[in-house]
Amino acid sequence: MTNSLLNIPRVMFLLLSVFTFLMLNNCATTLSQSAARVRDIDMKMPSNCQFLGDVRGSSLWGGSLGSSLGIDNAKNEAREKAASMGATHIFWNSTVCGNVYVSGNAFLCK
Repeated sequence: MTNSLLNIPRVMFLLLSVFTFLMLNNCATTLSQSAARVRDIDMKMPSNCQFLGDVRGSSLWGGSLGSSLGIDNAKNEAREKAASMGATHIFWNSTVCGNVYVSGNAFLCK
């Protein structure tokens, strides 16, 4: 009987871990086809790019456990906005992890 009582916390921990993983995995935003084509650029931007505007994204997922997921979600939101402007590329200006927030510049490069 003592052994079965010790196994209950392990089973609960395992179930909670699986549930948490599934919840976090399902909360990631997916990109539209046009947003998936928006590529990141760095400081060495090609000369054939036209600035279209600033884009921002945010996510409710943050803190130490969800910051990576939150940043991905925020970037996806900004990437969707860039795609709606007709952008092909995005340059990331800032990423704030506490309140997950990203900002960038959208460009149309030919």
